[in-house]
Amino acid sequence: MGDPCHLAPPTGRPSLATATPSDAGGGRPVSDVDVLLTTEGTYPFVTGGVSTWAHQLVTGLAEKRFVVYSVVANPNAPLRYDPPSNVAHLVQVPLWGTEDAAEFNPRPGWIARRLRRPGPRFATDFLPAYERLVVSVALGEGGPDELVAALCALSSYAERYSLKLAMRDARTWRLFRDTLAVHPLYRKLTTYEAIDLARTVYRYLGPLDYPTELPGVVHASAAAFCAIPAVVLRERWGVPFLLTEHGVYYRERLIALGRNATNSPYRVFLSNFYAAVVAMAYSRADLVAPVARFNATWEMRLGVDEERIHPIPNGVDPARFPVGRPAGGGDGPLTLVAVARLERLKDIHTLLRAFAIVRTRLPEVRLSIHGPESDPAYARSCYALAEQLGLGSSATFHGPTNDVGRALDQGDIAVLSSISEGFPFAAVEALMAGRPMVATEVGGVPEVVVPPYGRLVTPGRPLDLAEAICELAGDRNGLAGKGELARQAMLDAYTLDAFLDGYRGLYDEVRHRAGRR
Repeated sequence: MGDPCHLAPPTGRPSLATATPSDAGGGRPVSDVDVLLTTEGTYPFVTGGVSTWAHQLVTGLAEKRFVVYSVVANPNAPLRYDPPSNVAHLVQVPLWGTEDAAEFNPRPGWIARRLRRPGPRFATDFLPAYERLVVSVALGEGGPDELVAALCALSSYAERYSLKLAMRDARTWRLFRDTLAVHPLYRKLTTYEAIDLARTVYRYLGPLDYPTELPGVVHASAAAFCAIPAVVLRERWGVPFLLTEHGVYYRERLIALGRNATNSPYRVFLSNFYAAVVAMAYSRADLVAPVARFNATWEMRLGVDEERIHPIPNGVDPARFPVGRPAGGGDGPLTLVAVARLERLKDIHTLLRAFAIVRTRLPEVRLSIHGPESDPAYARSCYALAEQLGLGSSATFHGPTNDVGRALDQGDIAVLSSISEGFPFAAVEALMAGRPMVATEVGGVPEVVVPPYGRLVTPGRPLDLAEAICELAGDRNGLAGKGELARQAMLDAYTLDAFLDGYRGLYDEVRHRAGRR
């Protein structure tokens, strides 16, 4: 692909660039950007529900000028979406795979400042801010205000000096080690684990290395590390901050930590770090726009005032999901269809085990799975399980698809087996395509999948999933009618036009609130 630190955008795509901060270091140029949209591990480098949401947003609001600020794992991810012409530019923020942001994100007049070695400002500016950060995220002291103050101070320092050089200074390591030693649990960390955590903290501070011009609104797509620039822009320059939540970020991080083989102190530190960042994002967002009422309940429990919460459900374009063949129509075998990435949160293992049970009762039934190998190791385990269960050609993995409507139209009953969801595009799309659905009762799924065209089951239970599938499949002649009811319900509440109008209104509202603030 050429230089691994730079993606060459295809013809017609906005350039991969960032705005140049003022030579004064602490200022920001006036900008004609309406919205700075920050994402994490999603758009435009990864397919999936959040990326679909982001692409619909920037494409549908063609009258708005966007900058997409994408926090990614490494700098080598290929683009999966072609941003529309109203995306002024794309800022790629790799947390790993680079030694210093200046290597990946060079800008005239900036590198020289950034390569300055720690001087007097290191002791007076960096070390106190870094200590506040570590105390806040590791020991839980000071709450969101303390973390915000630390990040703003580090942001100011990063505009003039190198965070990399500051983090590699021996005084920084001693401060990190001594601060953790105050807590009896962290004293049990091995030296290797402590070093790895210190390095992880630096990597997660990556967004501080990518300053951008001042937008009209900063819109974070998760209460995660992509919210750091949103918080800094709001606190230092008063930029209105809108937060959208899809899944429950903190819950999903805990699930991932549960699979971590490291010892308890290491996991506790990371858990506290995630919790602190989530609480900070909630505390500073002028408005929070969850995609499901389920998320709103979680947010209120974590301290978000109800009056700041304005749910906007995802919407889809009905024209992309025409009903070419009614559900259950034709004389061929009944087909179950799942549109899902091959990753642990989608729990494809439970789907395969449920399908094996269904086949004992309905031998002719088929299963089609459409989705990318987001987790290659997990994908391999799915293929191995299908072989172990003896599913043969009755279960087909089709890989990713560019025509979800067509994939759904070839099936009869849609299935979703996730153990965690926000507001599932997969469910809305399947129902809009006129397909009755069996889904797990997680996140915002119960808000969409309802009788008579939907069945809900407890996640992780193959037998329950199989029973619900067999219940729907047992009335093949009734599937078309249920599919018609499903499509009408989606037309009434979950269209793309309603989704876009909702965000137009929220952008105006968040600016109004910020003006009063």
